[in-house]
Amino acid sequence: MLEIIDLKDLIEQKIKEAQDILKSFGLPESQQKKLSALTLLALSNLKPDDEWKAATKQSMTVVKDIMKFVNSNYTENYKTGSRESFRKIALKPFVENNIALLNPDNPDLRQTSSNTHYSLSDVALKGIKEYDSPNWNNAIQEFKKDQFPENIPSSNLLRTVTIKNYKSILSDTIDLGRFNIFIGVNGCGKTNILEAIATVGAAKASDLNFEELYARGVRIARPDLIMSSFLSNPQQDKIDITLEFEDNDEKRICQSSLFPENPNDIYTKWFDRYSISNDEELSRIISRIIKDIYQDKGKEINDEDLIVEANRRLKNSHSTHKESYQELLTDYAIFDLNTKSLRGITPVDSRKTPLGINGEGLDLLTATFNGYEKDFLDATSKTFFDWLAKIQNEKDEKVKSLGLKAGRSLSTLYFTDRYMQKQNNTFSAENSNEGILHALFYLALFISNKTPDLFAIDNIETALNPRLCQKLITELVKLSKERGKQALITTHNPAVLDGLNLLDDEQRLFVVYRDDEGKTKTRRIKFKSDLSEKKFKLSEMWLKGQLGAVPQNF
Repeated sequence: MLEIIDLKDLIEQKIKEAQDILKSFGLPESQQKKLSALTLLALSNLKPDDEWKAATKQSMTVVKDIMKFVNSNYTENYKTGSRESFRKIALKPFVENNIALLNPDNPDLRQTSSNTHYSLSDVALKGIKEYDSPNWNNAIQEFKKDQFPENIPSSNLLRTVTIKNYKSILSDTIDLGRFNIFIGVNGCGKTNILEAIATVGAAKASDLNFEELYARGVRIARPDLIMSSFLSNPQQDKIDITLEFEDNDEKRICQSSLFPENPNDIYTKWFDRYSISNDEELSRIISRIIKDIYQDKGKEINDEDLIVEANRRLKNSHSTHKESYQELLTDYAIFDLNTKSLRGITPVDSRKTPLGINGEGLDLLTATFNGYEKDFLDATSKTFFDWLAKIQNEKDEKVKSLGLKAGRSLSTLYFTDRYMQKQNNTFSAENSNEGILHALFYLALFISNKTPDLFAIDNIETALNPRLCQKLITELVKLSKERGKQALITTHNPAVLDGLNLLDDEQRLFVVYRDDEGKTKTRRIKFKSDLSEKKFKLSEMWLKGQLGAVPQNF
């Protein structure tokens, strides 16, 4: 009788441990049930008295392997008819969260096949083996980081921007870091720099039209107003922009030469001389490559070798070099927030997803965060707002009937105040303070796998306390490195500068100004040594005019 009781205790303990692992791996409570725990134990090949470090992976079918293992080792009596419960309740979420793999031995196998099988993923097995060890907390973080390929940060960076004949920029070259701040008087051309890059992004996506430029945050005007028109220079009929990207020491050049169909029509379509915009052009390139192969290899080359060689040359051709940075450019947008959009009150005006350029979509994005992203968001947001207990997404309309929202907002975002009574401590985005909405948006923008890796923010200080601006910038710099983001940011708030460390070459500060002829120029602020002993902070140096970027006419 004693042995039976001991076995029962072991089983209960093992199931609780498995549930704890599922919770730590970020699965919701509904996916931490007993059946899910038993499935994890079966896939780990662990019996009640086994240690977690003994876990192994093996391919298992549902009925013959997983259910049999559970019945034999955990005193259960699941019948064949329970297989769908195992699939829907446990295995489907496991696959979706990269805890398990579907048909690893034969990926082409149909899911309805009797041979459908599952196994632990390598990343899950690595974490599971560390359970209840001193390294368990680190193992959780490693699992969440490696859980999805998109968690791996991008190493591709925009290094140099050369702009010619765009609005107030007749000719200027800017060497960027990962985190870039632009300061200057109103009307000096800061936003023009951001817009020039957005315009190239639209060109490379074959979206050079009014609607798509507007959707990226570009202010639209007649082409003859967009192309530089200075008193001292004749107006040119095109805009030239050259971008240099770097990815693990490999450099790529992206060029655009843009011209309008009708320079007097604000709604006209623009064209890029460097873009491949149709199938005929692509067909021409492929034909040229095949012709070159025949010349190099001879007509006797067989079809299979011809296809392999053609694919290789196409990948190495100039036309596809842009692919390494194509997504960076096409996703690029200029974010310029307004509070009503963040609250979900203003109708969606931006087609950018997942986050709109004015703040739309914050609730939907945070609701889809994976465990790795949630950990980042929880840790950072609570640092800035000491009253914040919890951020949650609530789609149930009962909150409206409880009076938590007036119904004007479509946002499902809610906040819990830890200082308030439990029955009165939850409030919606519709009636929250604007500061947390702006800060939360920026944190989500830098944390998410789904947001662009290259983007711009116009006037980041809006709605934020000056001290919060400083701390937020320091945190965003850190996130930009950890999450592989590159940002170009404009500001008029001196406190933003105090969040920078200009001795880090990836953090760069630029003064934007207009020269004696009104042409926009940029100048990087650099220091040769530590500023800790300097009399003034960067913010004070700016206010005193020591950095420039202040009005001189009053």
